[in-house]
Amino acid sequence: MIASVDACSLVSASEASAAAGTTLTNMAGSGVTVPGACFYGAQGSSSGVYIFAQVYPDAQTADAVTAQQLSASLGAQIGLGATGGKQVSGIGDRAYEFTATGNAGGGIAIIAFKANVVLMILVDPSTNTGTVEELAKTAIGRLH
Repeated sequence: MIASVDACSLVSASEASAAAGTTLTNMAGSGVTVPGACFYGAQGSSSGVYIFAQVYPDAQTADAVTAQQLSASLGAQIGLGATGGKQVSGIGDRAYEFTATGNAGGGIAIIAFKANVVLMILVDPSTNTGTVEELAKTAIGRLH
């Protein structure tokens, strides 16, 4: 059972920058705050990496959440549209990948489940599913 998660501890600024293909910094000091979330961005750019982690009381409660519900809920908060969810293997207990429409154009979002935590990572822009999947594996590996 995982007691708490700091989303910014799951992905570093350098890892986010590598995934986005541009230098990004943690935007926490710029008024971008969503509980359970971390946003890496760049001044004057729409590129970014968004990480959201939600801890549930137990794995059964987390398992009751669907990737589609989480995508729709978060999308409303951050202005994201996601389509085409498909299951991907090797990331947590289960994971789903979506094509996302964000501020920088097209991106990729992964929603992953591990124990009692649900994690979402969005890289915008990105068309490289392998890069985003590796970032999600790194983040999931840091949950304990």
